[in-house]
Amino acid sequence: MARKDPLSRAQEIEEQIKKLQEKQRKYIEQAQKEIGQYLMETWDIEDIEQAKLLIDEFKEEAKKYFGSGQNTEGSNGQKTSDQ
Repeated sequence: MARKDPLSRAQEIEEQIKKLQEKQRKYIEQAQKEIGQYLMETWDIEDIEQAKLLIDEFKEEAKKYFGSGQNTEGSNGQKTSDQ
């Protein structure tokens, strides 16, 4: 079996990277869609604009909640007594 030249192999790797990036993009889009659907079903929202208003209303509170949780974890992943 003949060995492939390095440039040919590099091109194959580049194509694999592009395929994986596309696959990653699709997974992210699917996750976002599921999260949005869950939010609307859980909060019993039918109007997209209403959902956006609620998200904007709670945005800062969510940032504080998730930001403080990340900042107070010890090296073993447990919360410290700061909370």
